[in-house]
Amino acid sequence: MGNLVGLLALLVTIIVVAVILRREGGKKKSNKDYFAGKKPVKPAAASDNRDWPAIVEKARDVAMAMARPAISLTMVKDQITDDPHSSIGGRPSLPAGAKWPGGRDGKPMIFLAQINFADMPPLDGYPKEGVLSFFVEDNDLNGCDFPSKDNTGFKVLYHADPKALQRLDLPDHSWEFTPFNAELTTQGRRLTGQLASGAISPNSAEGQNLTQDWYPDCPGALWDSFHEALTEAKPALVYYGGHPDFTQDDFRRADDDPKLTEVLLQLGFVLDRENDVEICWGDAGEACFLISKADLAERKFEKVAYNWDCS
Repeated sequence: MGNLVGLLALLVTIIVVAVILRREGGKKKSNKDYFAGKKPVKPAAASDNRDWPAIVEKARDVAMAMARPAISLTMVKDQITDDPHSSIGGRPSLPAGAKWPGGRDGKPMIFLAQINFADMPPLDGYPKEGVLSFFVEDNDLNGCDFPSKDNTGFKVLYHADPKALQRLDLPDHSWEFTPFNAELTTQGRRLTGQLASGAISPNSAEGQNLTQDWYPDCPGALWDSFHEALTEAKPALVYYGGHPDFTQDDFRRADDDPKLTEVLLQLGFVLDRENDVEICWGDAGEACFLISKADLAERKFEKVAYNWDCS
C-alpha cells in the first residue's frame, strides 16, 4: 500500500511539473515572438483612406519637374578608329608613351569608357572639349570602397588636348572581374550622344525625401507605378548629366561638402537585342561617377567619387 501511495504521489508531481513547464514554455515563446520584432496588426487608420492615386500622381509630377538635362549615350557597333572619339570598352586614348593604368595590386585596370566632349551636344557646366576617361580595378569589388574617392581603386583622367592622345593597345591580360562582356571589354564600341532629360531616382535622397511621409502606408501597386514612372524617365542606361541613379540607397550624405550633384558617367544594366548581358554590376546594378558642381567647373577630376550597388 505504501508503494502505491508513493507511486501516485510521484505521478501527481510529474503532472504538476509538466503543466507548469508548459505554461512557462508558452510565456517564453510569446516573449521570443515579441522581441523578434513582430507587431500586432494595426487597425485601419485614417491615413489608409487617403486619396492615394492623387498623392502618388502629385509626387510623380514633382519628381518629373526636378528633371535635369543629360546626355544619353548609345553604343554603336562601329569600328574603333585611332582618333580619340567617344567610346566604351576596348582601347583607351592616352598620351603618347603612357602606360596602361594599373591598380593597387599592379594589375592593369579595366577601361570603362572615354567621353570626347567635342563629340557631344553641349551641356551646361561640362567641358566643351577634351577627353575624360574612366578606369576601375580588376577585382571582385571593381576597386570600389563604397564609395571610393581620390582616385583610389579607380581613375578618372582628363586630357584637355585630344590631339596629344593615341589609342593604346590592349595589355597581355585577361580581366577577371570586368562588368562588361568579353566583346565589349576587348573590342569596344563607339559612343554617340544625344541631349535628353532625366528625372530623379526613386532611390536617391531627393526621391526618398519626396516619399518618406507616405511611402510606408502606400498601397504596393501604386508605389510600383511611381517607381516605374521614374525609372522610365531616366535619360538612358548609359549617360552623363541629369541625376544619379541607385539600385538600392543613395551613398551620398547630407553633410557632404561639397555636394556630389553632377554625374560624370552612369553605367546601368544593359542587355543587347538578344537579351545577352553587355554590362552588369553585381546583380543588375548601377555604377556612377559623381563630382560637385564647383569641382566640375574647375576641372578638378581628382575629386570624383565612384560607387556601384546592386539588388
